[in-house]
Amino acid sequence: MTLQDTRSGGAPGTPATEDIQYTLGGLPLKSTYGPEDVAGTNMAEAVGKPGQYPYTRGIYGRMYRETPWMMQQVLGYGLAEHTRERMDLLVKEGMEGYFGQLVFNVVFDNPTKGGLDPDHPEARGHVGLGGMNFSSLADIETLVKDMPLDKVNFSLITGDTCLIGMACYVAAAKKAGYPEAKLRGNSMNWLLKGFCVDNPGFPPRNALFLSTELIKYATEHLPRWNTTNFSGYLIREAGANAAQELAFTLAWADATMQSCVDAGLDPDKFVSRLGFQICVDIDIFEDIAKLRALRRMWAKLTKEKYGCQDPRCHHARIHVHTAGHSLTVQQPLNNMIRATIEALGAVLAGTNSLHTCAYDESIAIPTELSARLALRTQQIILQETNITKVADPLGGSWYIEALTDQIEAEAEKILEEVKARGGFIKALESGWVKATILEEGYRYQEQIRKNERVVVGVNKYKVEEDVHTDRFQMDPAIEQLAVERIKQLRAERDNAAVQAALARVRVAAESRVQGALAPVLIDAVQTYATQQEIMGVLKDVYGWGFGI
Repeated sequence: MTLQDTRSGGAPGTPATEDIQYTLGGLPLKSTYGPEDVAGTNMAEAVGKPGQYPYTRGIYGRMYRETPWMMQQVLGYGLAEHTRERMDLLVKEGMEGYFGQLVFNVVFDNPTKGGLDPDHPEARGHVGLGGMNFSSLADIETLVKDMPLDKVNFSLITGDTCLIGMACYVAAAKKAGYPEAKLRGNSMNWLLKGFCVDNPGFPPRNALFLSTELIKYATEHLPRWNTTNFSGYLIREAGANAAQELAFTLAWADATMQSCVDAGLDPDKFVSRLGFQICVDIDIFEDIAKLRALRRMWAKLTKEKYGCQDPRCHHARIHVHTAGHSLTVQQPLNNMIRATIEALGAVLAGTNSLHTCAYDESIAIPTELSARLALRTQQIILQETNITKVADPLGGSWYIEALTDQIEAEAEKILEEVKARGGFIKALESGWVKATILEEGYRYQEQIRKNERVVVGVNKYKVEEDVHTDRFQMDPAIEQLAVERIKQLRAERDNAAVQAALARVRVAAESRVQGALAPVLIDAVQTYATQQEIMGVLKDVYGWGFGI
């Protein structure tokens, strides 16, 4: 979508002579809004009340009076024991989920996400950076040791190894005496992410097959496990504007649900365990409108297209990640203000879960101090502002309701284009989705370069500075320790059992029977087959590379 496309026409009721300005994503804005701007909206049907269909105003009637949002700070670095230390620190500082539950949002490093063991040449220099290194069941056993796994919500940000990550978590829990039915957590299940992340991956059709495999297994065996977070956040970080993020996220979700239905799953059994990871950027009113539109569009999609009867299936459960791309290296302390504004927008929009970026994330892994401050941002909003006392406090605002309608209409136009191109998978395979996102990202960067958009400290209010912010320092010995451990693991395990298990993985993968793969993956990880060994089989069967 070009800039001209997003700016065509004025908002309803706009005087012809008014000086129109624009949102961050290019939607036209008037200087003043009034009842005429929502005259075409049936407020009772399209907006309604919090907790009522179509959930524009939130999925719960009392919202944060019932329970605060989940404070899901992303964490993870080094090896399992280092990440566990950060987990324990954040719990001590008050990080919690619904009704006081423990909640952990663990990210893994790039070798883990791509299925490489730490001694692989391509892993060199990346082990434990940007996330925890995880190579086998032994690492997950260390991470969750002595935890009450029936009371903990564990989110695993494992990239293309999400099936293996889930298998290891299930196996570790079983060894600790916890049955699958009691496990709580979340697989990001971002196998279709190749169009918005410049990493190799499985081709789109096979990625969708594997994504469906995870959903099928979890639906049948892990009833409390959330199976997929459709990541608008990744789409936004790649360069998309708010309307594109909304549209492509819903297209991704629609394609996944259809694949699950084709695999024989009942929507009322699996849809309620799907969720969203969404970006809230610095233009908070645009993104507040986006979250409200997402809830409404999701409710309609699940009810009208997929016929879901369970009201929980109509709930768009949203985790917000404040905008990483809005953070700057220049004057990094300014990022605290950016993250606070974005977090406030997420809460005003009715998010169900929230990660606030640390001010130094544009430079390095957050320090203990910056991680604590990021968590304190949420706690101050919750405990001191009083804005949580009323559900959807912006509901009924002429501006917010008009902007919600506007961004929904823009997203619908993009979805129609996806449909015209043969659906989401074909639109991915053609390269159109990625090209559209890149075009928008280029437009945004050009605005900054030409000083058409102000970024404080970057192209205005600059100062001579030596960025001396205390930086997180990774112990260089961590990578060598990881290499030594994986070699020791291979020497001490039953390698015949490993090879037999990998052979069964290959048979199941080549069968392409939905539901055959996940059980043998659990068997394989229990022999301490490594991620690289298992992923080697999957890459060979399903293909691997930069496909889109």
